[in-house]
Amino acid sequence: MISLIPYIKQEIAPGDLQDAIVELYRLDAAIGSNIPDSLREPMTYLLRVVNSYYSNKIEGNPTRPADILHAQEDGEQESPNDDLLEIKQHIEIQTRLANSHVSDKDVCTSAFLRKIHQSFYDGVPEKFLEIKHPGTNEVIRIVPGEFRQRNVKVGTHIPPDYTELNGYLSWVEDIYQPNRIHGTGKILAAAAAHHRLMWIHPFLDGNGRVGRLFTDNYMRCAGLGAYGLWSMSRGFGRDTGAYYNALARADMTRQGSTDGRGILSDRGLLYFTNYFVETALDQIKYFSALLEPKKLDERIAVYFEMRSRGALMSANGKTLPILKIEARDIYRKLLYSGPQTRSELQKLLGVSEGTLRVLISQMEKAGLVKAEPKKPISLRLSPSSIELLFPHLW
Repeated sequence: MISLIPYIKQEIAPGDLQDAIVELYRLDAAIGSNIPDSLREPMTYLLRVVNSYYSNKIEGNPTRPADILHAQEDGEQESPNDDLLEIKQHIEIQTRLANSHVSDKDVCTSAFLRKIHQSFYDGVPEKFLEIKHPGTNEVIRIVPGEFRQRNVKVGTHIPPDYTELNGYLSWVEDIYQPNRIHGTGKILAAAAAHHRLMWIHPFLDGNGRVGRLFTDNYMRCAGLGAYGLWSMSRGFGRDTGAYYNALARADMTRQGSTDGRGILSDRGLLYFTNYFVETALDQIKYFSALLEPKKLDERIAVYFEMRSRGALMSANGKTLPILKIEARDIYRKLLYSGPQTRSELQKLLGVSEGTLRVLISQMEKAGLVKAEPKKPISLRLSPSSIELLFPHLW
């Protein structure tokens, strides 16, 4: 029998916590309906990069945002360093998971967790599969997608015995399926599932990254349709001390007979749940403000004004080529009206076919548009524009 309280039930959750969850769903619906369709895809990709940066930052990866943007500007590298390889792998996993449309029946299964874990190690150098035991320096080989076959200690936390993992993970699959939970309970369960999975620590290594990707997919299954235009990993990673403290509070054993009936503290779980929901609200409010049309339009104007003067530099410190100011009008049209044919853009600007061709060529080289032959021109987010159009993202 698993003696863990699954999550804070709706009937005992404080009213202000339930109100916060209702507000979260409201803001998620608003951001989903307000964002221009043309910005949805590039913004979703950008958030995958942001997620990867923050999730790996939590695990001690020192890659700087400028290095990630530099790598994007330079295209695919033949041999990225280990830290950038981790970021790249993380982005690719998010894309594959998003394209596979994980269902609410599968998201809590052991098979799905193993799939995430295995994906991290697909095609990586052999050295990524080796870790050292902190006490003995014994080299231990990680088997991608395999639950641990030995006991471990993580800081002061001693996870369940490896022989009990199947029981715990069957419990996770049974108790947290979002299709069996209703109302605000889905988010209460999302918070608890994130902690419980970390506490169980099913893999020898990589549990943090797996747990955060699990939560990303769980939040979508919980009915947050705009998730991906905002993220939990950014909130966790911007203050790792608060994140680890909240997890540690939920790790506490039961503090007396008034602290629940399981082996862990109900008060600790409530603390983590409040932290989780507050983090979600903080992130969705930030991205809602970031994508507010009037403010975004002002930043677009500033960006293209500076580009027209040759006053901006790339992430690697090189002066960016000058763009004609008419590029601003093309970008705005693509942003708010979606992909446009060349003839439509020519009519918008009142320029010759040759002049438009030069403009589109400049913007394509700058990574601002996608311009395939015989197809409408569509919007892209270039690495050089991100830090000005989306300030404080990192």
